[in-house]
Amino acid sequence: MTNEKYELTVACITKNQDSIYRLAYSYTKDRDKAFDIVQNTVLRALENYERVKDSASLRSWLFRIAVNEANRYVVKNQREIPTESSDMPEETYIEKAYERGDESAVYEAVTRLPEDMKTVVILRYFEEMELKEISEATGAPLSTVKSRLYAAHRRIERMLKEVKV
Repeated sequence: MTNEKYELTVACITKNQDSIYRLAYSYTKDRDKAFDIVQNTVLRALENYERVKDSASLRSWLFRIAVNEANRYVVKNQREIPTESSDMPEETYIEKAYERGDESAVYEAVTRLPEDMKTVVILRYFEEMELKEISEATGAPLSTVKSRLYAAHRRIERMLKEVKV
């Protein structure tokens, strides 16, 4: 059974690695740091795969690890302040997976949301997860996920109106 769980975990990681990267990138806005989050997510998943009780919830469990790793990154790095302007890259990297023509304004608005709302929006619309899966992945009650999604819709709508004015 353990070997079967391991194989299922590896298959789930392989299938969702791009999605986990996009989620990590939405937190970091940096390719290398996003890859670090993905690497930490994979490492934790492989170290703890035996803890998964139901293989149907494997994907949610994996995204929960990714969200936790991304949040750890944010907390760890919010105190870092670059000291020289030469440390800052002149050109901003835009993740190709999110470049979608006119939708770039929407994505920009999503990136400006608070972390809890941003996570819910990205998992729902970019990764096409069900609300129940998002609830499991974030550890938030289903009603909280729904309210965050609703509040995010309202904020995005206001931000887009401000851009068009």
